Amino acid sequence: MLRLTAILLTILMLTGCGSDDAQSVSTKIVEYHSPVDYDIVLAGNFGEPRPWHFHGGIDVKTGNAVGKKIFSIADGYVSRITVNKYGFGNAIYVTHPDGNTSVYCHLKSFADKYEQLFQRNGWRDTLDFRFSPDKMPVKGGDLIALSGNTGHSTGPHLHLEIHNTETWVMRDPMQFLGRFIADTVAPQAHSFMAIPVAGEGLFNGGQTKQTFGFGQPDVKRQHTTWTISREFTAWGRVGFALWADDYCESTYNHYGVRYTQLLVDGREVFSSDVDSIPLSCTREVNMWGDYDHWRRTHIWYLKSYVEQGMRLPILHTGFERGYVTFDEERPYHLTYILRDFHGNQSRYDFTVQGVSDKRVKPRARRYLLNNYLLYRQCLWPLFSSKRL
Repeated sequence: MLRLTAILLTILMLTGCGSDDAQSVSTKIVEYHSPVDYDIVLAGNFGEPRPWHFHGGIDVKTGNAVGKKIFSIADGYVSRITVNKYGFGNAIYVTHPDGNTSVYCHLKSFADKYEQLFQRNGWRDTLDFRFSPDKMPVKGGDLIALSGNTGHSTGPHLHLEIHNTETWVMRDPMQFLGRFIADTVAPQAHSFMAIPVAGEGLFNGGQTKQTFGFGQPDVKRQHTTWTISREFTAWGRVGFALWADDYCESTYNHYGVRYTQLLVDGREVFSSDVDSIPLSCTREVNMWGDYDHWRRTHIWYLKSYVEQGMRLPILHTGFERGYVTFDEERPYHLTYILRDFHGNQSRYDFTVQGVSDKRVKPRARRYLLNNYLLYRQCLWPLFSSKRL
């Protein structure tokens, strides 16, 4: 056992398992500011599941107008300016001394001193300028651009991303700008999906995946607890998935959920914390979510277990990878806990009765490594050295 522990600790040290903070990052303190001069309201948040990718930043509303002033969120220097018909459209990159780079996208234009650096030839321009640290210094709060609707944008807004400068890992801008964004509404779960493992599990007597609504009233609250009165049955290994959204009091938009936890009899079997995502893992959104179901319904059920081959460091499980084994004829108490960046929380409880069924034989549970969270992920490189 001691030898196994030593091996795992060695793997942890060699792979930097955990978060991008494991990389060498400057400890220089940087003060962050709002990118706009009005109250921030979000049209989208970080990590929202999209087909083939995660949303890599926050979308700041601009009142459906272009030309709003955009400011650097911190000291640093302008390291890159791009102009493109597609993608980010007009974008400006500011590199900060704390090891992060902020990216401002879909801009109408740049501040005059940056516009003067190049000559535009037309709307089909594709330009890319990069600058050394001493060329374009900027202070937090300096005007750098005007908001727009360029590139792949469906309406005027500011798309703002923050990356680890060294690894280009995408980071949740709420970690830096959360104090400028009001939010007193907890995430809400709409329904869960039960997914029996083929040949190894049953749910409500069936071997196919099934969905069940929570039946919670659509009311925006800071905290809520909801219990499903219906009792379910299961035997063998079953995975679960959740359809849930986060909300804010100031808008009709819905967002991705920052933190999700699944408990069985009070013990955590799965959790997700969407705080940072390596670019090399962004396509794995189609594995975390039920992509086939999304194609039919445009609803994302995010799995509360980890399939073989997934490397997403935001998903945390024990050695059972989040699957729940029902191998005793007794009630199992399952709880989903959802929380946003500001700590607004909701809780959903339901009971599953273990009912023996000869069609499946539950395999023995593997307890040995359950205390080594992220064990499988330690075997994978967590971060991409890929640059834009």
